[in-house]
Amino acid sequence: MWRTNRQWLHKVKSPSAELLLRRDLGGKLILCGIALLCFIAGGCRAHPGSLATLIASDAINDADVKDRRSKLIGQGETAADSMFGERLETLVDVERPNVSIIFYPVKIDLFKSSRYVVELEDGKIVVFAKTKQNIDGVEDLIHDANLERKLIGKTPAQCSQEDDLGEPLRTLRSREKGQLMRIYDIRHWSDFLGARYCVLRFDSRDRCQDVSLLGVSASTKKDPIRR
Repeated sequence: MWRTNRQWLHKVKSPSAELLLRRDLGGKLILCGIALLCFIAGGCRAHPGSLATLIASDAINDADVKDRRSKLIGQGETAADSMFGERLETLVDVERPNVSIIFYPVKIDLFKSSRYVVELEDGKIVVFAKTKQNIDGVEDLIHDANLERKLIGKTPAQCSQEDDLGEPLRTLRSREKGQLMRIYDIRHWSDFLGARYCVLRFDSRDRCQDVSLLGVSASTKKDPIRR
């Protein structure tokens, strides 16, 4: 390619053309350098799906959460209801009944995998976040399928022993469905730059019936689920 360009320059004998080529090559080298620095600084592997998600979503979601936080933090739950509309689910902390977490749909999300999440303590919003299911793309789908095979039908104690899940960060009860939900920290599974959770739902017999993996794309608190 370089030889071809040099031959073309030799034919046209144009100083401006040679300058244009140098600028083009210089620009490409700068872009490559920036990409390499981002890769090294972030500690990420070359994972097209997760890297694209981080670059594309964080810039949008950070602004999205930042624009809304001042209208939500310190307000009552009606402020979130007015902003986001119908709730998907309300969860009450089993150990702290004065704490609840509400999930709302992200209406502009075509894949229906993102959620707005607000946490309330004593009736006031203290945390606002945005989550995305399977944020690490194919790798999360593989993890999810593997976990379903291992965990469905098992007790909480049995689940904690699988894949180093450990003890849950939170145990919540769905106000609408009555089910228990346990949330586990799984950041050690991935290089994704942010909080990562495995969410298990349990039936009336306290047996695992559903598995999902969530990533936090933006939040007013670094680790919104951890107390």
